[in-house]
Amino acid sequence: MLFTWSPAAQAQNKLQDEITLEANVVQIILNDEHRGGVDWAAIVSDFHTVPLKKENDPAWNDKKYRLSFGAVSQDDYQVLLDALDTVGQMSQFPQSPIKASLSTPASINFDKQNIHVDFLLSRFKSGDLSLRIDPHIAVAAMEIWNGQKVSASVLLNAQTNMLIANNTTIVIGGLMKEEEITRTHKFPLLGDIPIVGLVFRNQGRLMQKTETVIFLTVRANAVDSSGDESTS
Repeated sequence: MLFTWSPAAQAQNKLQDEITLEANVVQIILNDEHRGGVDWAAIVSDFHTVPLKKENDPAWNDKKYRLSFGAVSQDDYQVLLDALDTVGQMSQFPQSPIKASLSTPASINFDKQNIHVDFLLSRFKSGDLSLRIDPHIAVAAMEIWNGQKVSASVLLNAQTNMLIANNTTIVIGGLMKEEEITRTHKFPLLGDIPIVGLVFRNQGRLMQKTETVIFLTVRANAVDSSGDESTS
């Protein structure tokens, strides 16, 4: 039997080979109880970790820079957002959706977080869709320059492949940032009095840890259906 291609069938096949990624960046200033970061292994399915490597320097290896990958259902994603609000002070930064087509590179920039992510959508013979994810992240690090340690911005990257399904959310977590901040404590009113108020104010330094999480929600038509047709 010979299968023929109608315009409607071609349009449907095109839809199956294209997805929309709705991106949301979440930053959490972790409280003392969760300073080690979110336990993604206990939350997401298909959990795995990938080391971040310095671009153009395969010998560079700092084990503290790792990313966690996994996936959650649409319902669990909403529950997860509510739960993350309990581990620290959470801020969300929704991004404009992007399209990813079969075998065509796509990318998205998260400028505030100094993160760039490349994507490549592919299909297995089984009909399953796979998304290759390549995060590129600029982080502050100490580099050796002329025998001296200097602060520098280091570009790190990682790569992973994940099977995807419609209305599921990919989770990219584990990106930690630690910085020293100064916090001022003062008595109400008395601490605002010039000169005298100094007695009623004190400053303290503490290390603040922030985890950045990227959520990518997949929107597609029949992403589990094969786009391949054959003749017989």
